[in-house]
Amino acid sequence: MRAMILSELRQPVAASVLAAAQEVRRRHGASLVACLFYGSCLRDGRDEDRVIDFYAIADDYRRFHESRVSAVLNAILPPNVYYLETPFEERVVRAKYAVVSLGHLIRHTSPAAFQPSLWGRLAQPCALVYARDSAVEETMAGALAAAVETMAAETLALMPAEFTADRLWIRAFRESYGTELRAERSNRPQDLYRACPERYDGLTAAALSGSQGLVPGDAPGASSVRHRTSAGRRSTARLRWMTRRVLGKTLHVLRLLKAAYTFTDGLDYILWKIEKHSGVRTIPTPWQRRHPLMAAPSLAWRLYRRGAFR
Repeated sequence: MRAMILSELRQPVAASVLAAAQEVRRRHGASLVACLFYGSCLRDGRDEDRVIDFYAIADDYRRFHESRVSAVLNAILPPNVYYLETPFEERVVRAKYAVVSLGHLIRHTSPAAFQPSLWGRLAQPCALVYARDSAVEETMAGALAAAVETMAAETLALMPAEFTADRLWIRAFRESYGTELRAERSNRPQDLYRACPERYDGLTAAALSGSQGLVPGDAPGASSVRHRTSAGRRSTARLRWMTRRVLGKTLHVLRLLKAAYTFTDGLDYILWKIEKHSGVRTIPTPWQRRHPLMAAPSLAWRLYRRGAFR
């Protein structure tokens, strides 16, 4: 598993992505441990008229942030999210980067992490566009391998007695997306799996290798698995995911409110993101742009009623 993830982290990326990562490095200097590229631009290989997604891995929040308040908020309710634009050739490259410490990344991709905010995202393909040294690269590979294993293990008890790899990962994405106020359409979990089915099929056996009661399944075609899970474990798994949905959506609202102040034009970015995925467009007033925190509840309610998110 670790070797597979490490190979994936070393995949080449576009020059425009490297330019955006270099801007993150310029802003934060030696306090940046690593820069991880993930999301739709990586899956599709396109970033024109889109926003590149990074995780900026910090050694220490106080060193990373100029503002003590920003550092404290990042530690209490990670991640902080920042937006940047940088010239590249004859166009502008746009990116946002979520800031987490290396210690937070390791803890919250491990089986000890209850909420899937990190292991749900980082079980997907990633490319490491910057690492301070080889030790950091190895640490990142270990954390991302743990994210894959955690996501598969936390979904296993929800599965029928026999299932194929595609059903496991689609269910995992559906459950993890359900813990946030997502604007994506309902077929998003299927799209994530179909973007690289060979990867997920290949990772399944390694991800579940530590689980009990697994044997090869009989279904033809895709790799299949049979497992024995007691009724008690199934009930516990459903309760855990129900709790994650309640807690996760509460935390997601708090992060969105914080994000309105985190980066320039934050409110416009959030509304652009919602429109991009749901088709529901809302243009904020000048007052709402000046006072995003006060405007957020009414905007969120309006967007919810129009079907922008579930």
